Amino acid sequence: MVGDTTPGGTIVAAKATLTQKGTVTTTRGTRYAASGTALTTSSVVNLIVDDFKQFTFDDPATGQTLKYNLFVPKNYDPRKRYPLVLFMHDASVVNVATEGPLVQGLGAVCWASPEDQARHESFVLAPEYGSVVIDDTYEPSTLFDTTVNLVKSLTKRYAIDQKRLYATGQSMGAMMTLGMNIKHPDLFAASFVVAGQWPAEQVAPLAAKKLWVVVAQDDTKAYRGENAIMQVIKDQGTKVATAVWDGQSTAAQFAADVRNVKAQKAPVNYASFEVGTVVPAGSNVSGHMATWRIAYTIPGVRDWILSQSQ
Repeated sequence: MVGDTTPGGTIVAAKATLTQKGTVTTTRGTRYAASGTALTTSSVVNLIVDDFKQFTFDDPATGQTLKYNLFVPKNYDPRKRYPLVLFMHDASVVNVATEGPLVQGLGAVCWASPEDQARHESFVLAPEYGSVVIDDTYEPSTLFDTTVNLVKSLTKRYAIDQKRLYATGQSMGAMMTLGMNIKHPDLFAASFVVAGQWPAEQVAPLAAKKLWVVVAQDDTKAYRGENAIMQVIKDQGTKVATAVWDGQSTAAQFAADVRNVKAQKAPVNYASFEVGTVVPAGSNVSGHMATWRIAYTIPGVRDWILSQSQ
């Protein structure tokens, strides 16, 4: 429920112990004999995650304080203008360490990977919410507005292009993405919505937005909700490109799937994963939570989002 501060879990540092069983020879010919002494991890490097910096935002408008992670392009030049991607996490990592959204899944770090940054230099913003921001009553807490105010604050602090702001999120974050596009229709150039929903009677403004929506058909609530949203968008006269994807597709197959959707040349793209294709074999994770495990691994979707502008 909105306002719930129950911690979503604890971030545990990676740890390993190894024993050298045989002789190791370096490229320079130095030999190290086998040893029965166990070696234990002395430090941890989290690729991409460590490239984010952690801050807090004190919002004078709402009185709220919001922890957040920010990735600044490595070759940042204040004379240039950069896009910014806002990622909003789901309720399962509420009130954890600031880095929570970076290690729970790929929704933030995928945009900051060296490969993505080589194609699209961009800022990546990932707030860490200390409480649930929105639930199925669709009445968000003030952290909803605080997030918008944080985005606007960063556009004044850095050389960020206000015509290339993007929103994305999973579950609670997907709902926030939809809600922000409705309440602030001129803020984001495009949005990537993963496993979310919003009351159909309120979504008409989304017909004027550029969206890529992904949901699993196993996720009965979100799938039903997104179908209703797409119908409203179509009724408003906006073209919607649709596709059904196999969640177990290879990278090459997903690339082809994205091309097929883009070929429909629609401002709103809607892809659903076939029933039974998103949950790993032997796992008891729900189709809802399994969706973003796959959705944020598809580079073509991110490329489409970042190619849009106001």
